[in-house]
Order: sequence, then structure tokens, then C-alpha cells
Amino acid sequence: MPVRDPLAQLDAGPIFVVGAARSGTTWVYDILTAHPQVAGAYETWLFTMNQGVGSLFGPAHFPSRHSGLGRSYSREVVLREVRQFTARLLAQRLGTGHRFLVEKSPSHVMTMPLIQEIYPEARFIHVLRDGRDVCVSVRQAARSWAPRWRESFGRSVSTSAWAWKQTIRRTRRDGPGLGEAFLEIRFEDLKADPIASIARLFDHCRIPWERQLLDQIAAKTDFETNYQSSESSFRRGGRVGDWRSRLSVFDRLVFHAAAGATLIETGYETSWRWVLDWRRDRRPVPEGNARGR
Repeated sequence: MPVRDPLAQLDAGPIFVVGAARSGTTWVYDILTAHPQVAGAYETWLFTMNQGVGSLFGPAHFPSRHSGLGRSYSREVVLREVRQFTARLLAQRLGTGHRFLVEKSPSHVMTMPLIQEIYPEARFIHVLRDGRDVCVSVRQAARSWAPRWRESFGRSVSTSAWAWKQTIRRTRRDGPGLGEAFLEIRFEDLKADPIASIARLFDHCRIPWERQLLDQIAAKTDFETNYQSSESSFRRGGRVGDWRSRLSVFDRLVFHAAAGATLIETGYETSWRWVLDWRRDRRPVPEGNARGR
């Protein structure tokens, strides 16, 4: 007897929003779930290697050895069972009228190929943000609402820069293999042209839209009108180029040593000279600058 798919009511596969912490993944999640046909599952960590089902496909189980799942079951069997289990959990987020489902866990950036094995029809959105602004946001979060980050990637500028670099490296490695299921969108582009960016997100996810709905969602998720900026809150304000007034010369040198090459690779800078170029700090930061320079 065929097993019923718990996600059968969906018009498309589940959508996974990933990226470095403080890169804007929550903002993209809010945008997508503002659509009346979209349900959301927030930071389940369901497919991670340490806290989720990803561990079932790690070296302890596959390739098969004298013990572990691989000794008794094929990878295909485990994939099928994991899909059914995770689908039942995700389906609990669905309500009447929901035709799409978004899951947002930044750390799923490390297991995208596995997720695609489990859900071949899945879509992925990687949110890319200037690593220097990510660093500033992580540091402030570690000082306020996320004190445990001080023990890991929020411990210093160097650890934050390194974590951002590792996320970018993983997406550069795994993203192309996901084919058209993978979309990378810049935080700065969302700020500069939210309507066009939201349409791009919906098109990638195959979510229907009309211009009036885009306007409503853009207004509902706009930082300036919906959130009170605070250094101690989860939503600090979503500023582009915040690093210009927040990172000292020493901070900049440390960041460049840890992730300067990645900053250049992603197009946020063209050389190391940004470290000492203080003239830019005296100019207003244009919200429409897609590269955050």
C-alpha cells in the first residue's frame, strides 16, 4: 500500500533559507511567509549534522562498516524513511490554504546536498551579506541577546570573519551542484530594491504573486517602518555599510587577515585598501549600493 506524502498539499517542494548568522535569513523568511499561501518552520535545525538527521548519513553510518545503519540498511532506505519522518514534522506547520512551505535554518547551508537527496524537489535560497556588517551584527548580538555566541563565532572579529568565510566557501562548493534549485540573493539588493527582489524570490520558489501583493509584503517587512532600531534587540535595523563606523583600523586588519580574500571574491571590495580608506566613512552610505561598499 503506497505511503501517503505528508506534504502532498504543497504545489512545490519545501523551500530552505540558509546563510551565515545575521546575514538576513530571518528577513527573507519573513518576506516569504508574509504570502498568504506560505507556511513557515523557523530554525528547526532538522537536517544539521550535529543536532539533526544529518548525523544518520555521517561517517559513523556510511560507508557501511562493522556497525552503524549502513551495515543493515542501504542509503536509499534511510533516505526514504528520513523523508517520511521529516515530512510529517514539517507538515504540522501547514494550515488550510497553505500551498508552499519555507524552513529557515542558517546552518542548513552545510547540508544542502543531503537535503536535496531527501527532497529532490526542494528549493534553496542563500542570503549573502557583506561579511563586515555580519561581523558587526554578530558582535553586538553576543553582547546582548545571544551571550552564548561569545563562546563560538561571536568571540572576536577573527572568529566571526572566519565563520562567514566558511559559509561562503560551502555555498560556492555546493551551490552549483544544486542547479536551478539554488538562488543566491544579496541583503544589499533587498534593501536597494525590495519589490524586484521579492518578485525574484517568489519566482524562484514558484510562488504566485501580483504587484499589489508585493507592495503589501514590502511594506509589512520594511525595517524602517516596522521595527524600532535598538542595539540590544534581535532586529538592529538592517543597515548597509554599518561596519564603516563600527570597525576600527585594527578590527579591519583582523577581518582582512581572516576573510579579506572572500570579501574580494564576493565583490564587496576589489583590494585590501579598504582597510585604511577612512575617506569613505565620511560619506553617507547609499542604501541602493548593492555591493555595500
